[in-house]
Amino acid sequence: MSPDARQVALGLQDHTLQVWDIGEKVLVHVFRGHRNWVNAVAWSPDGARLASGGADKTIRVWNALSPQCESTLQGHLLSVNAVAFSEDALRLASGSWDKTVCIWDVEQGKALVVLNGHTDWVHSVAWAPGGRQLASASSDHSVRVWNAVTGVAELVLLGHLQTVSSVSFARNGIFLASGSLDRTVRIWNVQEGALVARLQQDSDEGSVHCVAFMPDSDRVVVGCGDRHLKVWGVRSGDLEGQLSGHEEAVCGVAASFDGQRLVSCSHDLTVRVWRTPPRRPRTLPGTTPPPAALAGAAVAEGLLTPSLPSLPLAGGGAGGPTGASFKELADRLRFSEDTNQRLRQQLSEVQFELEESASRLRRQSSSATDQESKLVQYREMISNLTAEKERLERSFDEMR
Repeated sequence: MSPDARQVALGLQDHTLQVWDIGEKVLVHVFRGHRNWVNAVAWSPDGARLASGGADKTIRVWNALSPQCESTLQGHLLSVNAVAFSEDALRLASGSWDKTVCIWDVEQGKALVVLNGHTDWVHSVAWAPGGRQLASASSDHSVRVWNAVTGVAELVLLGHLQTVSSVSFARNGIFLASGSLDRTVRIWNVQEGALVARLQQDSDEGSVHCVAFMPDSDRVVVGCGDRHLKVWGVRSGDLEGQLSGHEEAVCGVAASFDGQRLVSCSHDLTVRVWRTPPRRPRTLPGTTPPPAALAGAAVAEGLLTPSLPSLPLAGGGAGGPTGASFKELADRLRFSEDTNQRLRQQLSEVQFELEESASRLRRQSSSATDQESKLVQYREMISNLTAEKERLERSFDEMR
């Protein structure tokens, strides 16, 4: 979401980045340049720039007011799955499937430091207020908190039993939330390196895909595989609200700077905008909470449905499918959330390699065509020279 909460940026599988006006529910800009799926987007705190990370292994920095790419950052060896601007908008952090986190100088477009330590894919990165620390989440089940200047891991937070999919710093700089496919959200005190709370999702499909702190630093919003957004109290550990409306897993969530709006995206290919009301008083133990307190802590304000292309499937011959939407493909790949995610990424990377191979073949074909054309020209020249030689020989014989 933009800093003024008026626009939302979306990364899509059609290789584009889209910016939508939330109030008018209209598409404002389309940014083109990535050569594969756009996995992550981030708005700079000053609203001047957008950053996007793609399965093409690159990060692109855009002018947010026009669909112009200011720089392309290259260095990751595999898909870029997370991007985040520092508070001063001068640095950009990226996390990749190559197991590294990189910090970039936005103005100069160069890497400042590469953070090594994770032993599996990096899914999420988040800056602490002030920009001294950076957190990262990985499939190695750990959260690391780095010194963003020296590149040293100051904390390695362990406890999750599966992939850690998301991290988010509270605005007070003390709390860090981590969400995992093990169906838990853990709240950490980064000053002490201690676990503050463990929030357990009850649903069997409650794997956590995304987390975001509210501006008050006392609530965290959680997007789950059970299609719901949930609002938890950090200190109380209470479930304060559940937002329903999505028809598939919620894979992304963002809160506005003033906390008045939430934006969520889902595998159902929709983006929902929620208007959050004032926080309700906490219910005392032994009393019945008001129905709205658990039925929905926000009201749906709008629904965005960006258009996505069909994703081709193998076996599209006679009587077979020639294409399917991303949702249909996901329905056919329901092994587990983690396996499904890995398969989608592998498919994306294979698709990219195929595109690269096709491009090389086209270049080679073009080169071969050029060579064949030159060969024909050379043959014509030889034929002409031979004819001229024979003509000169005849003339010489006649002169003799």
